[in-house]
Amino acid sequence: MRRPLCVFCVGTLGVELVCAFLPQTGLLLPFAAFFVPALLWLLFGKNSRGYGVCLLLGALAGLLLTAHTRQKLDRVHTAYADREVTLTAEVEEVSASYYPGVVHAVLRVEPTGGEKTAFRVECVCMPKCTAGERVQARFALEVPARTQQLSSYADGIALSGEYLSGMKHLGPSESFRAKTARLQRRLSAALRKGMAQGPAGVLAAMVLGDRTHLPKDFRSAYRAAGLSHVLVVSGMHVSILCGSVFAKYLPEKKKRERGYASRRRQALFSAAMALLLAGVTGLTPSVLRAATAVWVSALGVWVYGPPDALTSLGVAGVWMTLGNSYAVCDIGFELSFAAVLGTLAGAELARKSRRFPLLRNSVWETLCVSACASAATFPVLVLRGLSASLYALVSSVAVLWLVEPVLQLGLATALLGCWSALAPLHRVCSLCAATLAGCLNRWALWVSGWPGAQIYFDTACAALVCLLLLGLGWLAYHWRVRPRVALPCLVLTAALAIGLGNVLNREIVRVELAGSRNAPAVVITRGESAVVLFRGGSSTQQAVETLLTRRGAREVEMLVDLRMNPRTPCTLEARERMAADEMPRYTTRRAHSSSAELEVLRVQNGCIVRITAAGRQFVALSGSVPLAKPVRVDWLLASPARPDAVQYTDCLTLSSAYRWMEEDAETETASCLALRPGGGERLS
Repeated sequence: MRRPLCVFCVGTLGVELVCAFLPQTGLLLPFAAFFVPALLWLLFGKNSRGYGVCLLLGALAGLLLTAHTRQKLDRVHTAYADREVTLTAEVEEVSASYYPGVVHAVLRVEPTGGEKTAFRVECVCMPKCTAGERVQARFALEVPARTQQLSSYADGIALSGEYLSGMKHLGPSESFRAKTARLQRRLSAALRKGMAQGPAGVLAAMVLGDRTHLPKDFRSAYRAAGLSHVLVVSGMHVSILCGSVFAKYLPEKKKRERGYASRRRQALFSAAMALLLAGVTGLTPSVLRAATAVWVSALGVWVYGPPDALTSLGVAGVWMTLGNSYAVCDIGFELSFAAVLGTLAGAELARKSRRFPLLRNSVWETLCVSACASAATFPVLVLRGLSASLYALVSSVAVLWLVEPVLQLGLATALLGCWSALAPLHRVCSLCAATLAGCLNRWALWVSGWPGAQIYFDTACAALVCLLLLGLGWLAYHWRVRPRVALPCLVLTAALAIGLGNVLNREIVRVELAGSRNAPAVVITRGESAVVLFRGGSSTQQAVETLLTRRGAREVEMLVDLRMNPRTPCTLEARERMAADEMPRYTTRRAHSSSAELEVLRVQNGCIVRITAAGRQFVALSGSVPLAKPVRVDWLLASPARPDAVQYTDCLTLSSAYRWMEEDAETETASCLALRPGGGERLS
């Protein structure tokens, strides 16, 4: 057995992923029915008993880590959830919010009231503050919405907070993270000095991890061009700084003759550079994962262990989940691991093809690495409901060579800008870095305008396509089919399956709830258009925007604000808007869109909306709605108010714990309904 530690880490990470995802999808028992026989086969098989033991030990470790994380979350929820409290906290992250004068902040709450461990709180709408300072204010805390729980817990965020009053600035914090945040801001200002907004925002994001100055149109363009990974400081950036940059400047003779002591010095230097980059970028999870892998590899060199990328990757993953088992649910975590596996596979493919003289060049190696990395990250993208770009491979091959000089010039510009005496050198480096960043920007904007730049997949269809491709790949390997025959067949199968899936899902209407369980918003999507019935606050707006992005809805045709006394405005962009609180009492308004027809009735202390979509009728309520005669509909879009004025057949809800549901045992807890205009529906 060559990699016992790697198999142990796979078992640990796999069980953590299973315990986080499958209980929410109802697939825990079917997976257990598959996992147990597979584990028994590994335990008692002739040539795989060692792997089975390592996998079993890793699974047990994963269960222990999951139980530990769940216990910590339950303790925090019991002490703080659904309460209004005054908190003293350190501001860890700040980003632009939807409203002027406020920010979206992540706070690390200091231990109070006997609580031994600090925890993180996400506040979508908070008075302006800066990362690295201590603040005190009164917040209303609640458990994150069910649709946002996995992503929140993966980031270590235990609760969602709504700012109430009493904001006090207590001065800068002296923690290591606060100091790195201040260093990051200083370097970002030095880097952006004298640059145009576009190149400055891109350079600050890809060099220092500061995305606050990145224009929104560039984010969309890079995502559509398949280059969004360039804007996130990750393992690619760490490997450039800690590995290839310093190794390639050594003479070839010295590379061959250097001894083990030289390798140990190089490993120590790489670990120090990884620590510096992690500190400069604010200890973001993506950089920490890559830095941990570098530190594990350096430790292996110092203890005379053989270098093994898979083992280092597995140990880094387990190390990142020691304090929070939900970290495996972070999409950045999954994409990083998938990309590394694809990169290793691409490098191996390029190495084995060197026996062909025409393929001995760096372009072929870049093509292999890019193709395998894109193929490895594709299942993660589609299974997490995100978009995938058709041109990711083309973009990677075309501009990947620019990343290294941009990164080096950007770091040089940031460091030189801190000293006024070096202003001439700073201007030269700044001009060169801005020129290269401008080339990246022009490429991303150009590619994002190509037809089909972003494709969105139905999750179930994407899962079937991935399983089909994996099965065909295994059969090709088992039957020893030549690559020149197998690869075109796989590409053709993928194209046909994706095209068929998009055609079948083109006319589907989705009715979904998003946001907090107390006041969820209703989102109706069909193709690239959407209708939004808005309830809730700023955190609900964030959930709605996330859902619209996942569904590929580029335009909100109609926005209906159902709130009677809105404290904050809803700033979603929409072609038409309607506010229930501005309607005269006891009046009715109707609206039409490509996906639904709406009828809004305003009464004394509330409103009721009847929606017709795909031949079904829905009702959503806000406030108190007494009616002389009940409304009969197919589906109730539930909220905490008791629906006395509605007679319904089924119900969509974000929670099964509403008091009015106690007598309705048949109500299913489902938040998404997919409808076909010709008939057929599916709950999820």
